[in-house]
Amino acid sequence: MTKNPTSIDNNSSHPRQSTPATRPLHRIRLHHNAGKVGLTLAIVVVCIAAYPVYSLFYSTTNDAQVDGHIYPVNSRVNGTVKWVNPEVEDTRYVEAGTVLARLDPDDYTPAVDKLQGDVQDKQAQLSTSKLELEITKPTAQSRLQGAKAAVAEVTAELASSQADEQSAQAQLSQARASYSLAEANRRRYESLVKTHEISNSEYDERATSSTTAHEQVAIATASLKVAQTRIEALRQKLLQRKSELSAASVAPQTIDAAASHIQQVNGQLQESLAELREAQLNLGYTTIVAPVSGIIGQRQMEAGQRVQTGQLMVSVVPTNDLWITAYFRETQMRRMRVGQKASFKIDTYGQKLHGHIESIGGATGSKYSLLPPENSTGNFVKVVQRVPVRLHIDDAIDPGKPILPGMSVEVYVQLEM
Repeated sequence: MTKNPTSIDNNSSHPRQSTPATRPLHRIRLHHNAGKVGLTLAIVVVCIAAYPVYSLFYSTTNDAQVDGHIYPVNSRVNGTVKWVNPEVEDTRYVEAGTVLARLDPDDYTPAVDKLQGDVQDKQAQLSTSKLELEITKPTAQSRLQGAKAAVAEVTAELASSQADEQSAQAQLSQARASYSLAEANRRRYESLVKTHEISNSEYDERATSSTTAHEQVAIATASLKVAQTRIEALRQKLLQRKSELSAASVAPQTIDAAASHIQQVNGQLQESLAELREAQLNLGYTTIVAPVSGIIGQRQMEAGQRVQTGQLMVSVVPTNDLWITAYFRETQMRRMRVGQKASFKIDTYGQKLHGHIESIGGATGSKYSLLPPENSTGNFVKVVQRVPVRLHIDDAIDPGKPILPGMSVEVYVQLEM
């Protein structure tokens, strides 16, 4: 069989085995790749050359993330979880005030009932004490005034009786003097009648006068004794009235004591009210509600579970109070100021938002670490520090693209010239 002069033997190692058309194609392919490489190198060179110019107008960092408040919902009392809202699950949204769970209220209801009874008892005691004060005040004052009047009255009577006694003593002295004179005349006339120098009638007259004078002495003596007896009785009565006055003189102290008792009972009432309020609060804490609207996370409660005071039960993350925390190198902070405009791109969506610098941290991030650097020895490695910058989000957030705390962000801050 004759070979085709145009055919090529694949096993032949003849240097002319390649067709003439392959060499131009290879040159074209190399030329085309060289153009791409050159273009890439040109772009890199332009970017490198343009970066110093770009850095004059913008400062950027990818060390940034979305931040927000995470509200831990802790149990404020000890208790047993009696019911958990079936809608409370991780990643679900709840409104503020939604009941998340309930603890068994029977642990705290008896204390509330007992303290309510104590409060009612103290209120009754306070009302009684006020009524006693209203009665005691006028009664004590009236008693004091009556005791003073009684002492004055008895004192006046005693003075009058003492005057009567002096008068009775004067009358007795006069009666005794009259009797002595009449008796002397009788005796003298008695001797005369015996010698018949006077008549019997004259003697009888003198004897009658002596008898009458003696009776007057007896009457005056009796009157004096009556006056002295009355004086003694009035003295005893005066001592009694003074004792009553002394007892009535404590009326101001009695009134003060009644007022102090009111204050004491009122203090006990306030103490019972405070204890009742505390018990009512503890009873109210058995109902656990969402403090804010947000997304549920870290649910750690189940029905029948025993919880302690301060134990974390669930976390709520609000989605309407968010900001960006970016950490810039300290060398980037030279022309950064509060209020400067900024833009940021959320890595999750590639979404670009706008905002501004709200505040700049008070220290570098390393100072907030658990073990801050200690450079006082002089033996240290200098590391460029980063400063936290808080950025406010000015644009409205698309509900279909929720921004959550922890998402990574690229931040661009427009610098002032």
